[in-house]
Amino acid sequence: MKNKGLLVGLIAIAIFVIGYFVWKSSNNPVSKDKEIIKIGAILPLTGDLATYGQSGQEGMEIALDEFNKEFPNKVKLVLEDDKGTVKDGISAINKLITNDKVQIIMGSMSSGVTLGIAPIVEKNKVVLVAPTSTASEVTNAGDFIFRICVSDEYEGKAMADYVADSMKYDKIGVVYINNDYGVGLKNNFSKEMSVKNKNIDFEQGYDPKITDFKTIVQKLKDAKVDLLYIVAQKEQLNFFKACRELDYKPQFTGSTMIEDKELLGELQSFLKGTKYTFRSYDPTSQQKVSSSFVSKYKAKYNKTPDFYAASVYDATRLILHSVVKANNTGNDLKSFLYSVKNYEAVTGIISFDANGDVNQGFTIKEIE
Repeated sequence: MKNKGLLVGLIAIAIFVIGYFVWKSSNNPVSKDKEIIKIGAILPLTGDLATYGQSGQEGMEIALDEFNKEFPNKVKLVLEDDKGTVKDGISAINKLITNDKVQIIMGSMSSGVTLGIAPIVEKNKVVLVAPTSTASEVTNAGDFIFRICVSDEYEGKAMADYVADSMKYDKIGVVYINNDYGVGLKNNFSKEMSVKNKNIDFEQGYDPKITDFKTIVQKLKDAKVDLLYIVAQKEQLNFFKACRELDYKPQFTGSTMIEDKELLGELQSFLKGTKYTFRSYDPTSQQKVSSSFVSKYKAKYNKTPDFYAASVYDATRLILHSVVKANNTGNDLKSFLYSVKNYEAVTGIISFDANGDVNQGFTIKEIE
């Protein structure tokens, strides 16, 4: 009887001990699940800007592949589709913050979406790193908002300086998409032209959903505009088709968006001689970071990465670098990013100023 009692006692103790450790494990804040850091990303995977989102997602995958080889099972990426609209961007950012509890997010590619979600990330003290949101207003969007692309303020000024100092024309016109991107870039171009004492003879904004540009193009012809600065997005294909159809070919100048695979694939010969501003990304660069990225991208996708793939790659890589170097809290990640200086990236050297901005400069390119 004594042995039986002893056995029962040992079983009871074993059950207690096992139960205690099971309870402790389930309540331990440093459990295996907690060791994996979640990072968020929002891209326009569908909608009007899906082409850019696809390139961005491919660049992001290269950054994740590199990171996971060095730090396996360290991070989990939660990707959401903002569809290129503020409404869907807000839904995506709320899910990432409320449900997924992320502390740092890559996105958005669209200036309008970035400005729409900025108050939410600022209120929740979550860091946002935008890869291609260039609107001037992003500069003052919040203390937790960073971007690795150059503000429209500098891009508009760069083209205005080039037009005023290096080009000949009788009448200049400006046509721009009526959204945060288009209005911001147009305003900065116009401001610098005014500083240079140069007149703008024709100015026309248009709705982002427009498909027929013949009326605008005819107005340009009638006004005898011989140098046109256009700020457009994917709809620019229809604009330039209308120019070709109506036999209107002034000296075209434009923004970074001119370098678009679909546009150049269809209208490159018509656009020969077009001048446009471009950020410091060169896929032929022999710089180690650039050449390594381009090589891996070509091996995986059998094509040359465009600026959007490179920008999202850089933003993702910087975020992954941050979560390794800093504690995974919004405040710590924010402080770390403000300390980043001379970070070597594919699209140029990244050094954040007091507003979370960079200034990498622009070059002027020409379509041949």
